[in-house]
Amino acid sequence: MPKQNMSRKEFIKKTSGLVAAGLLSPAFGEAEPQFRILGRSGIKVTVLGFGASRTMEPSLLKSALDTGINFLDTGRGYSNGQNEVMVGNVIKEFRKNVVVQSKVDINVREKGDRLKTSAVTKKIKQMMETSLNESLQALQTDYIDTLLIHGAESEDIINHEAVQTFFTDAKKSGKIRACGFSSHENQVALLKANNKSKFYDVVMVPYNHKGSYVHSRSGRFNEWDQPALEEEMRIAEKNNIAIIAMKTCSGGTYSPSPGITPSFAEGLKWILRHSYIRSIAVAMGNMDEINENIKVMYKGKK
Repeated sequence: MPKQNMSRKEFIKKTSGLVAAGLLSPAFGEAEPQFRILGRSGIKVTVLGFGASRTMEPSLLKSALDTGINFLDTGRGYSNGQNEVMVGNVIKEFRKNVVVQSKVDINVREKGDRLKTSAVTKKIKQMMETSLNESLQALQTDYIDTLLIHGAESEDIINHEAVQTFFTDAKKSGKIRACGFSSHENQVALLKANNKSKFYDVVMVPYNHKGSYVHSRSGRFNEWDQPALEEEMRIAEKNNIAIIAMKTCSGGTYSPSPGITPSFAEGLKWILRHSYIRSIAVAMGNMDEINENIKVMYKGKK
């Protein structure tokens, strides 16, 4: 698979359009974007990722990419698959320069021993294969960099033989570069399970300074045991498993000291101070949010 590397010269050229348009401060055009490696996958990503789920506007995604962001998060279930179509249309001319993360939904009602029956095993395999092929077609690419189980809740699913076999085969065939799961709840137990099995390369979990979030659309509230989650993330880092943070702004604004005005950008900086976080997938729905959030991507910028 091609490597996603961007030289300083290429980055300045990439951002010059936004500087000229007044959408990006000239100071950023001379700064270096920060990158981190997604653990053992070796995939290089900007510390700020663009969560595409909140927009269907190609121009907004293009503007985000013009800031130097190289990491895009989408999913098969967003806008009934049309979010992937939008992303694919934007990136098709420079696919090798971006890292694409997408997700597969595993919709099964069976639990426990019923998950292990041959019928359910076959169902899961077909579901995941169909979803991956549809994602590849929508994204107009022959590979996805990181493919996650969307919203995993049970250890039975992430440890399921059919699921792990699918991911193993997809990596061998070159259709994906890394596998993982996202989790909106029960994330401590799931991360602990993966620290034991060490199967998944990437795990995406809610993480912010508050230790809770209110979903921007559904209004759903969720909180977690912050010390327990952080302990598992430290173990994951030692295991060379990449952690991506989501729901990063859903904890509200943050200030590190009384003299600094609370902001979402300061909240993102708080998250990135933790070395076990390799990137933050931030859903951005307008240019104002992009302009505020990109401050965290440049070294030495306040």
